[in-house]
Amino acid sequence: MNVLQWGAAAVLAAAFAGALIVRDQPASALASLPLPEICGDAQADHGGASMQAHIDMMAAHSGDAHAALIQTMEPMHSDMMRGMTAADFQTAFVCSMIPHHQGAVEMAQVAQRYASDPWIKMFAQEIITAQQVEIAEMQAWLARAPAASMQ
Repeated sequence: MNVLQWGAAAVLAAAFAGALIVRDQPASALASLPLPEICGDAQADHGGASMQAHIDMMAAHSGDAHAALIQTMEPMHSDMMRGMTAADFQTAFVCSMIPHHQGAVEMAQVAQRYASDPWIKMFAQEIITAQQVEIAEMQAWLARAPAASMQ
């Protein structure tokens, strides 16, 4: 094997070991926390009601696995749009990325529940683990952001 093949094998082995370590841990509650007030108006309609009706229609004509995957879309999209209403660009970016990552976690959980391919299940766990770390980093940045902007 050449260096590239050894490197790819090492990365895959490390990912598999990481997935084994965290596979029985529930998805972090951190990934389902509501967005903080700095992320815009929670009461405004960001298109969720009209989108949910369309999502429900799509899900009604799907099998259980597809329906579960489809239902992860609306909360993610309306919260992403809410994040866009934050006062400044950087905050809007972070506030929109949190629900994007939360949506990835929820989609990966659906994949773990319904997939039969072991690689898909392992990949879904990698997504959950990585996205939860990034969600925590973004939430920490948001917690510091108001203090930083007051200096």
